[in-house]
Amino acid sequence: MRNEVIFDRKGIPDIMVVFTPDELGLPAEIRGKAVKEYAISKYPNTLIGGVPHSMPYQQPAVNINHDEAIRLCESKGPGWHLLTNDEWAALAHQSRKNGTLPRGNTDCGKSHSHPEETGTTYKDNSGSSKTLTGSGPVTWNHDHTAEGVADMCGNIWEHVGGIRFMDGQVQVIPDNGAAAGADQSKDSKEWTPLYTADGDTIFYNVEDGEIKLQPVAPDSKDYDGVPFVDLDGSALEVPEKLIELGLYPTSEDYNGSDYFWLDTDGERIVIRGGAWANGAGAGVFYFNGNNSRAYVPWGVGFRSALIRYSGDSGDLDNLDGKDGKQTDEPREETAAPSFDALPGPVQLPTLVRLILARQLTVLYEAAGGKDPEGFKRIANTATDKELQQAAALSLSLSQVNAAVELYRNVSQQLKIANTLTLTIGKEAADHE
Repeated sequence: MRNEVIFDRKGIPDIMVVFTPDELGLPAEIRGKAVKEYAISKYPNTLIGGVPHSMPYQQPAVNINHDEAIRLCESKGPGWHLLTNDEWAALAHQSRKNGTLPRGNTDCGKSHSHPEETGTTYKDNSGSSKTLTGSGPVTWNHDHTAEGVADMCGNIWEHVGGIRFMDGQVQVIPDNGAAAGADQSKDSKEWTPLYTADGDTIFYNVEDGEIKLQPVAPDSKDYDGVPFVDLDGSALEVPEKLIELGLYPTSEDYNGSDYFWLDTDGERIVIRGGAWANGAGAGVFYFNGNNSRAYVPWGVGFRSALIRYSGDSGDLDNLDGKDGKQTDEPREETAAPSFDALPGPVQLPTLVRLILARQLTVLYEAAGGKDPEGFKRIANTATDKELQQAAALSLSLSQVNAAVELYRNVSQQLKIANTLTLTIGKEAADHE
């Protein structure tokens, strides 16, 4: 896992947390293409010029329905997508296994269980007490470190893709296909029911204040919520896939207080995590399947993610192939802009530290440096004053970035000259 800054063509950064498939337990191949990395937005996305971005100390975008969240994320280019339920659940399970279930803004600007933990609040038209992205302590990150994915518990609900309920039946886009451009429309043929080992489809029945899993459709339609740990699967053999997707509590001793809400009437999309006043009910396993895809809530946002595919040879760094054809299209990552041009209120030390760690380490390694991790620590532990001074040298940083890109281009050309079968692609296409 590492943090990486990806700039769009306008010089606006996305701060991403990058994982290998093994680190998340996600598919290493999707639709016949080898996946090199999953890059997850570190923060719930904000909108800048109609384009979603992962940036700290921003107001998260809300008032966006499910289909629009999918469209906005996919408009960022190939590989970009709305964070899927598969990816959300993988992060949640990682937190659970590591004993780092994140806290967050669950009590109007602070953690309900640790009121000393606060974020930077702001007021919007809803009058709520939301917090700016990433403004809480590291315990609000999924791994309780500064490098983790932020704000998955409370503050705002988040749309997730690749899952829905139809009259109580759970349906998914298999094998994380929603991350690779699958059709997620209501009438899509790609929606697939989940099955038990006996071949039964799985329905959730909401009745008499309980939610039970069963192999047949519910007799009636209802909605309600129960603690996640109180879901009743005694009527069927619960498949491991249901647990993997965060739709049933793990067989291990999970004692979280997250809630599970569901409406069994018609199609229902999924939002996760909870909001600023959900208290003990919020959390990474908090699940809400009450809403239609047209619902436009003022307490629900989203975050984008990016798949990086391996090239045909598997040895090109961060490049994709497209239909096996070589392309000269430019990479999405561009030379670093002037820091004065970045829209505020971005937390400058965070960006500079990440940029230094990423860009300068490439040159350090290219020059034969033997301790790249130690070099990263120097940048990551610099004082705010030192980083402010570095920011004043934005022109020099841009030149460093340009040198990095030059090194990459030369290196790539050498690889191409020696390997005729390599396929070069770009990480992301033009932004709208």
